[in-house]
Amino acid sequence: MALTDITQRANNSSGARTPTRQTTLFDALNAAQRHSNKRQRRSAPLSSSGQENTAPEGNSDQSEGKVLKRVRLESLQISVPVLPTQSSVVHNIILPVPAPKTPAAQYGSLYSARAAIRLRQRQQNVSMRAISTISRLESLISPEARVYRLQAEEDSQIGALPLACKYSNSAGTRSRLALVDEGGMISLFDPVNSKMDIAGEDGMQPVVKWRGHDNSIFDVEWCADDTRMVTASADETCRLWDVEQQKLLGVFGGHSQTVRSVSWVHEDQHCFSSASRDGSIMMWDLRVNKAKAGDEYSYRPVNTISRAHYGLRHVGKTPRGKGGLIAGSVTAIKHLRHNTNLVASVGSTSEIVKYWDMRMSAPTRTTELPTPAATSLLPTSAGRSRGTSSLTLDPDGTRLYSACNDNRVYVHNALLPGTPIAQLDAPEFECSSFNITTSMSPCGRHLAAGSANGSVVVWELDMYGQNSSKRRAVLQGHVKEAGCVAWYAGTEKTQLATCGDDGTMRVWDINAELADVSKADPMKRCRWGFTSVHQIH
Repeated sequence: MALTDITQRANNSSGARTPTRQTTLFDALNAAQRHSNKRQRRSAPLSSSGQENTAPEGNSDQSEGKVLKRVRLESLQISVPVLPTQSSVVHNIILPVPAPKTPAAQYGSLYSARAAIRLRQRQQNVSMRAISTISRLESLISPEARVYRLQAEEDSQIGALPLACKYSNSAGTRSRLALVDEGGMISLFDPVNSKMDIAGEDGMQPVVKWRGHDNSIFDVEWCADDTRMVTASADETCRLWDVEQQKLLGVFGGHSQTVRSVSWVHEDQHCFSSASRDGSIMMWDLRVNKAKAGDEYSYRPVNTISRAHYGLRHVGKTPRGKGGLIAGSVTAIKHLRHNTNLVASVGSTSEIVKYWDMRMSAPTRTTELPTPAATSLLPTSAGRSRGTSSLTLDPDGTRLYSACNDNRVYVHNALLPGTPIAQLDAPEFECSSFNITTSMSPCGRHLAAGSANGSVVVWELDMYGQNSSKRRAVLQGHVKEAGCVAWYAGTEKTQLATCGDDGTMRVWDINAELADVSKADPMKRCRWGFTSVHQIH
């Protein structure tokens, strides 16, 4: 039955006078929402002839001149009252209701933080961002079975330090965790599908491990389909790898110093950018500018932005009172989601975030500095300029987070660059080196950051990407600087990987039982790590 037929039938019932205002279906639904928790729902089947039922004789409502009528919309489950018209007739519209589902069928496993948020949202009818889940992170723990200790190579007495770790974009059984170290090794782990063995004292072991470079590897990035990855090394090159066969596919040469960061174009399997200590940003395309060199290809960049983060020296700060340029390295880059031609970059000379259009051509004069498409400047301060160590983009692509060496993480509007809209800080957060990185959870509710004191700080974010609640969790497990952090890409469970200068990589899982055991035993608390939650009411 059409909605217009329902409203017309409700208003033109037998014996009713023409009202001054017609009662619509929207009035009925609004009235139902206001009174659904106060009045008992009544349902009655239609008669065998298919006609509408009326109230029996002697009913008090009928004695007062009121008649109860019901209109069917395919099923009879909930009665929704309609506002009475001048004819003193009350109408009930019967709306269909789907069969109830169990929480597990609706929201999946309740061990997932996102599933818990959705369940509470449905039960309390409040916004997802208004529900705090920081208390669940207090059960994050990393027993010895989830710790990987890097071993010294055969030709070295000193163990290599982990420099970066990244989860693949896939979730579930296809998920892998890549770890690169200063010895040039690449290791792949499967922490998502492996069982947590408390009795295991050997720790985690890689599924596969191979040598990627002859020098330190500072960054690794998975391709969109997780079949390939690109690594950035101190040997001044980037390399493309076939993950399944551990085969070298291409070498990207052009930088004159250590390559610090790489970033794939969003949902693109052919283009990525690299940033180096020589101050340049290079754009690469796997389809062009390549030459066959043995079993792999040798690539040349399709575009180069030189001296991207060179700074100006103040006149009064130089020995002879002359100004000039300060050579600065590019410490991190990140391709934006809303415009794949834009790449954001930060450097070692200032807190400025620059946005580059990779289609732009380089300056014709060697003395000219390149002009970015936009910049995000900090408010004017009397303090000296400090560098920035990392960039992180949220899942929606609207917020950009930059970790600065003034012990703050600045929140930028990626869609409208300008002054930072907010900043995140904590007493436990110390960003004093360019090895500190940040990582965003797949649900966009938590931002994790390493720290020079060995802590890992996790801020809870609101709907605007800010830490308005001042809630945070602090993970303690590394005895030296915790540089790299990475979130598992799936939403069915909460998992976090951290790397430290103590030569270990830890994988943190939510396990309330082990967390309680760790808190009761000081020895296990020291070996397994622990998490403390700070909430300000």
